[in-house]
Parts: sequence; structure tokens; C-alpha cells
Amino acid sequence: MVTLEEAKTHCRIELEEPDFDGELQIALDAAVDHLKSLNVDMDADPFPPALKQAVLMLVAHFFENKEAATPEKTWLIPIGVDRLIAPYRRVSL
Repeated sequence: MVTLEEAKTHCRIELEEPDFDGELQIALDAAVDHLKSLNVDMDADPFPPALKQAVLMLVAHFFENKEAATPEKTWLIPIGVDRLIAPYRRVSL
């Protein structure tokens, strides 16, 4: 899976900087929950690099865009996430 240290590195936060740990952990948990809600297999072992990148992209997105929307700007989930997770989604018939 993705560690807090990997998320900090991806978001370009110094590893020794503890001020954002709680906020980043929430973003990390939210990213994993979001992908699980899309029926993505988050229990793969080994964890595929494409899923790791999707989680990191979501963490950075959630960390940088704390509000759902504002009058000045609206943000969508990064488009590349859909393509990264597509092969790992469980399909129900």
C-alpha cells in the first residue's frame, strides 16, 4: 500500500515536518476509501505500481484542495486516476 512517508515525499513535504502528518493521513485514508468505493482491489499483493500512483495522486489532490468547491475554482479528481485504476476494478454482472 502507500505509507505516510511516501505521501509526504509525493506532496514535497519534508519527512521531518510533523505539522501535516494528521492532515496527510486523513487524505491517505480518504484516497484508499474512495478507491474501495469504486470497487478497486486494494488488497493486491504485491500492490501494483499503477494503484500506488493513483493513491498518491488522490492524496495530493485532497491535500491541495481542501474545500469541495469554491466560487473561485472547482476541481475534479485527477483524470489519470480513472485510467490507472481501470484494470483493477471489480466488475459485477
